[in-house]
Amino acid sequence: MHRREIKKAYYPNFNLIRLVAASTVIFSHAFLISEKTSANEPFERLIGGGNILGIFGVYVFFITSGFLVTQSAQSCSASGFLWRRALRIYPALVVCTLLSVYVLGPFFSPLGISAYLRNSLHVKTTVHAVLDPNYGMILPHVQFYDPAISWLATFVNGSLWTIPQEIFCYLILAALMAIGLLRAPLIASSVAVGVILELFFDSPWPDRKLITDFTYIAPYFFCGSLLWFVAAKWQPSIVLALIFVVLGVLCLVLWPAYPYGPMLFAYPLVQIATSPGIRLPTLGRFGDVSYGTYLYGWPVEQVVNNALGEYSTWWAVFAVSLPTAMLLGWLSWHLLEKRALRLKRTSFSQQQHVIQQIARRFFEQHSP
Repeated sequence: MHRREIKKAYYPNFNLIRLVAASTVIFSHAFLISEKTSANEPFERLIGGGNILGIFGVYVFFITSGFLVTQSAQSCSASGFLWRRALRIYPALVVCTLLSVYVLGPFFSPLGISAYLRNSLHVKTTVHAVLDPNYGMILPHVQFYDPAISWLATFVNGSLWTIPQEIFCYLILAALMAIGLLRAPLIASSVAVGVILELFFDSPWPDRKLITDFTYIAPYFFCGSLLWFVAAKWQPSIVLALIFVVLGVLCLVLWPAYPYGPMLFAYPLVQIATSPGIRLPTLGRFGDVSYGTYLYGWPVEQVVNNALGEYSTWWAVFAVSLPTAMLLGWLSWHLLEKRALRLKRTSFSQQQHVIQQIARRFFEQHSP
C-alpha cells in the first residue's frame, strides 16, 4: 500500500548549492590529478589534516541528499522510495560506466584499441562496475600514463567511492520506512552514536574499505535527514545558524583532523537552502546538473591532464575540465536523468509487470 501523497515543499536553492559542491570536488581533484598530490590544495595548506575543499563538497552532497531524500520518503511507500532512488542514481551511472568502458578504455589502454576490444571482458566489467561502483574506479587494462609515476594513473573515476555509500543510506531509510521507524529520535540517536564513537575511540571501525567509507560519510547523510525533521517542525533560526558557523570554524581551527567537525555547518547550510528570504539563482532551464557534473568530473580531468602532458597544471586542468564536466552533466540531465525521473510515478505493480515482460522476451529470444 502506498502512503498518502503529501505535497512537498520545493527548495530551489539546493540546485546551485549542489552544483557548487560538485565544482569544489573538481577543483580539488585538479591538484591531485595534475600534481599527483593534494599537498598544494589551498584548503589543505590552510587547515591541514586532509581537509581539501572537495571533501567539504562531498559533505554538502550527503547533507543535502539526506534532507531531500527524507522529504521524498514521506510521500511514498518503501518500494516506491527505492524505485525513485534507483531512477535517480542508476541511469546516469550506467551511461557513465558504458562510456568509461567503451570510449575511455580503448583509447587509454596499453593494449591498443583493437587488442582492448578483443581481450577485455566488457560485459563482465560493465556489470561489476554498475553493481559495485567502486569497481568502476579502476577498470582492467585502462591507464592514463605510466603507473610507475603515480598510483592515480589507473584511476578511471576516483569519485565513484561515494555512490555505494549513498545507496546504502537509501537502503537503511527504506528499511526504517518498511518497519515504521523513520523518526527523528532514531535518526538523531544514530548520528550521535557515530559521532561519539569517533570522538572517544581511536579507529573504532574494522580496517575494511567498504565499512570504513560508510561510517566516515554516512553520518553526514543522516544529519541531513535529521535536519529535515527539524525544518518540518521549527522555523530556521539565523541566530542558531550563526552559532553553528562559529562552532564549526573553531572546530576546524582547533581540531582539523576530527572527521565530523564540519557537520556543525549542516544547520547553516540547510538554513540557506530552505530560507524563503534567501534566493540563490535557480539555474532555470540549465537543470539539475550536479550529479552528472560530479560523475564526469574525474574522467574528464584525467583526459585533460593526459592531453596537456608536460604543460599540465592544476589551473589548466580545472579551467578546461569544469565547463566540460558541466556540459556533460547538462546533457546527462536533459537527455537521460530528467526523462528517467518521469517514470517515478509508475506503481510498484507496474514496475514488476514491466520487468516480467522484459524477462519473458529475453528468454523467448535466447531459448533454443
